[in-house]
Amino acid sequence: MVTNAYINTTTYTQEQDLIGSLVIESIQMHGQDFTYIPRDIVKEDTIFNEAISSFTNTHSIEMHIESVDGFEGEGDMLTQFGLTVQDQIVTIVSKSRFLAEVGFERPKVGDLIYLPLVDKAFEIKFVEDEIPFYQLGKMHVYQLTSELFEYSHETINTGIVEIDNNFSAAGLVDNTIDNQADTDTGLIPLSTTTTDGVIDFTVTNPFSEDY
Repeated sequence: MVTNAYINTTTYTQEQDLIGSLVIESIQMHGQDFTYIPRDIVKEDTIFNEAISSFTNTHSIEMHIESVDGFEGEGDMLTQFGLTVQDQIVTIVSKSRFLAEVGFERPKVGDLIYLPLVDKAFEIKFVEDEIPFYQLGKMHVYQLTSELFEYSHETINTGIVEIDNNFSAAGLVDNTIDNQADTDTGLIPLSTTTTDGVIDFTVTNPFSEDY
């Protein structure tokens, strides 16, 4: 059986553009407004494979929320490093709209998307560009798989209060407890004297064999 040469082909771009317009309209009707925040590399450490990043530019773009995972709390775990939140979101964005609003050919892994609905920023972990698979011979959308952004040492200054407030205090080193512990006169210093049942680790007896 031969496919329809007037529809299922790359020759007739009007049908492809029609599908693209319908995709944009559908996302704008059923989607949510996101803020796309590109990552700028300030300094790169090639030895430890790390980079100092900043987020300063923002672009408003609509996306359709395909699925969410972890928002109910089943993905949250308490580890030796503290509470780990594994919220994940999968979104759909139009290729043509992304190019028009953001100016990039495609989203980049490591960039952020901010959802005002939940007041959270998510880091893009994977970009799928073949879903649906060549509809009428052309790809119309990107599928973004993003996870809740874990702030480390990045500079976040977008100029949008709702976004910056989430990270305004996260990057500050809280020395209140440490300073209090160092200066608190009520703390009992380590004693160098030998007491019953306590091994003497003084300078004169570093190996404490004679106790």
